[in-house]
Amino acid sequence: MNKSRKIASFLDHFPPKVAEYCFNLWDEHQFDFIVSKKRDSKLGDFRFSPSKGFQITVNHNLNPFAFLVTYLHEVAHLVTYQKYKNKVNPHGQEWKDAFLALFDPLLDVDLLPVELVQVLKTYLINPVATSNGYTPLVEVLKKFDVPTETEASLLFNLPEGTTFKLKNLILQKGKLRRTRYICLEVHTGKLYLVAKNAQVQTLDT
Repeated sequence: MNKSRKIASFLDHFPPKVAEYCFNLWDEHQFDFIVSKKRDSKLGDFRFSPSKGFQITVNHNLNPFAFLVTYLHEVAHLVTYQKYKNKVNPHGQEWKDAFLALFDPLLDVDLLPVELVQVLKTYLINPVATSNGYTPLVEVLKKFDVPTETEASLLFNLPEGTTFKLKNLILQKGKLRRTRYICLEVHTGKLYLVAKNAQVQTLDT
């Protein structure tokens, strides 16, 4: 694929004003970039193998701004690995510094929405292992989702006792335990721990 076509493919997934910057990171670091199917367990990942080299994947169903955050999260893993190999913690200070350095040129209201820039500036001081773990970022990124017929809600915004659907389960929201809610599966009575920032579909009861 020639360079102009590859940049065009980046425009399909990233906010237009930052797509070329993201392309240049791919061009500089020469990794295999895969737009993956939706995965409930993760938004993206970074892998390295001696035979295949570097690989980064990002879920296809993310809106452009969430796609950008996930992409730079994973590129930060690659940059950290290039410098330190496996000698540092995956989400330690070295990764945090790399993540901030990669994002820093984009923290400009001429490139990204002002409300997102404000949240990112705070988040990137001490980013957590997943963007889903930082509620203000989850909330601002959700604003850019394309509305669907069954609009998703963030679990922590729902009253206790609300019945909702998650995957193929019908659950009722219970008490908060640290970062997860104890939820009762309506049909079986089994208990599940559900992340407080999970996107769920509320049900009429």
